[in-house]
Amino acid sequence: MFQDITQNDAVLSIKALIREDNLRKTDYAVWWKGKLISPSAVISKHYEIVANPINRDSFDTNQAQKALLNLGFPIVDTTRADNFFTEKELKSFQILIARKDYNSLNPVDRNIGDFLRDTVWSKTQLWAEKLEELGWKIVSKRRGWNTRHQKSGFQTYKQYAWCSLKPYDGNNSLLFFTVGVDENGDLDYKMDIQWSDKTITQSQKDLFFKLREQANASFHYVKKEDVEKYSWKSLVKETDAFYSKHLDTYSEIYYLLWPEKRLMRIVWNDNNWQVPMERYWNQKWQGRKNKAHHQQYGFGFEEWLFNNRYLIDSYRYGYIRGVASMPVNASFINELYLYSIHPSTKQNFLIGKLSNVEVYHDIDDVEEEVVTVFENSRDLMLRELEEVEADTKLMKTLELRPNLAFHVDDAVIYQEPILLDEDAIKIHRFIPRVIDDDLETLVEIVDAEIKDPKMKFETGNGTGSNSYAQNVSGGKRNVNRTHADITNDLHAYLTQSKEYKGFEISTEKTRICNNLVDCAAKHKDKYILFEVKTANSVLACIRQALGQIIEYALLDTSLEFKQLIIIGPATPTEFDLTYFQNLKDKLKLPLKYWSYSSEEKTLNKKFKNH
Repeated sequence: MFQDITQNDAVLSIKALIREDNLRKTDYAVWWKGKLISPSAVISKHYEIVANPINRDSFDTNQAQKALLNLGFPIVDTTRADNFFTEKELKSFQILIARKDYNSLNPVDRNIGDFLRDTVWSKTQLWAEKLEELGWKIVSKRRGWNTRHQKSGFQTYKQYAWCSLKPYDGNNSLLFFTVGVDENGDLDYKMDIQWSDKTITQSQKDLFFKLREQANASFHYVKKEDVEKYSWKSLVKETDAFYSKHLDTYSEIYYLLWPEKRLMRIVWNDNNWQVPMERYWNQKWQGRKNKAHHQQYGFGFEEWLFNNRYLIDSYRYGYIRGVASMPVNASFINELYLYSIHPSTKQNFLIGKLSNVEVYHDIDDVEEEVVTVFENSRDLMLRELEEVEADTKLMKTLELRPNLAFHVDDAVIYQEPILLDEDAIKIHRFIPRVIDDDLETLVEIVDAEIKDPKMKFETGNGTGSNSYAQNVSGGKRNVNRTHADITNDLHAYLTQSKEYKGFEISTEKTRICNNLVDCAAKHKDKYILFEVKTANSVLACIRQALGQIIEYALLDTSLEFKQLIIIGPATPTEFDLTYFQNLKDKLKLPLKYWSYSSEEKTLNKKFKNH
């Protein structure tokens, strides 16, 4: 019906009605530049203009609406007083955006653009603003109904209307929630990412799509036929509930798409970061910005990081200075690598890796039970500081609380600290350093070695270049002067000995996994390992060395070890030799014991095979 009416005919009729101020109110109206005009009046006026009047009773408003909408004229519902979405305007949206081509010289196309902007897009923005009042943060609220056409120089209608929001402390603007209207004219809300952003890789997009579907955080709809059942209050409430329900989903997806990887310095500790160690400090330095906390007060809070007092329900709670400087919107660190500087050699050592670290910025973020544990341990901490002659005044006044937590299964502490190249870390402040490409390569190598340990054989004598002191399994491991004397003499002896002619000798340069081997001799594809101990009894040397040397021999199963030699300054008794022989018979390993004499002047006589 009304196939004879063209766009121009309808425009002329509308303009005539506006001139005549014939804009009587009807339940459904044509939207023209913000004015509302009866659809039936437009049809009747056309036939009046062409001198062929039509009986108003010969058609109904639905027929008029359909004819005009198909010509490109929006139809709206005037009965709602709350400026809420209506089925009529959403149906108009669906029909009009399907027209695709937009001609700025055509008044009908321009009116469509104005309609999209001032109704559906404007109401979508209002939807977002009402959510913003509840604490969500608008990321984008442009009312850009048009977009570039495939044809150069042309434009077309966007096939949707939308606004994006994120949690008020959302980490970036690439992951967000949306509200909007889809190409079918239905309202929708969901979690989404900025698909057009060039920094987001295809693998990230695929992962997001998978995670969103698993969490049921994808499209949720309100059909246009059902909007009459809703109000702003009910729609906003429903949307807010969806967003709130998926706050954890938002965080989980964010940290999987953009993993937070950090490297942080912790103060050196000889006690496995369980209690403070004694160190030099100066009260006069307190308050100086160029002096670290442990230099001012004699301790660092990281020194209790692995103290079992703060192990609660399989989670360790502690404090790391770098975590305190994390951005306030960062609540999680996927991978946190810890390094420290040896106080004597000033060398950098990688200590360990923590995964899935929860970050606390405020004491209110921490469970009351945990805070109570820290506060109740204040006296113990003060006594531990007194034992190492550190400052205690500060500890008496501070509010004790952790700033991080991690599950015990998510902590990997390297058996031996890993020596880092001098150039690996150039800034040594206690800051949350982002893992850059160079550091990423370094930590990937470390992780790979832990998962699949391999020997890294390097010839030469590195005695003294890897000096550190550390508690290992309750016994203190001191790479001290005696140890250095033995390894230096051993390297010289093996290098000069005819028995080891053709062997490559590596002293304190070879690693298996991240474990530094005291000495290794290599001939073709066979190895001899030496482990040096400085105890004053043979049994003590064997006891201290055995675990390490067996571990070295078994970590890299691709290697063949000809001999595993323990060296110590004590000469074995008959009892020691009997015990050692029984040990070899039981373990079926090529173990040997060499004694070392510091009094012998001749190199060849310093070492004796028993």
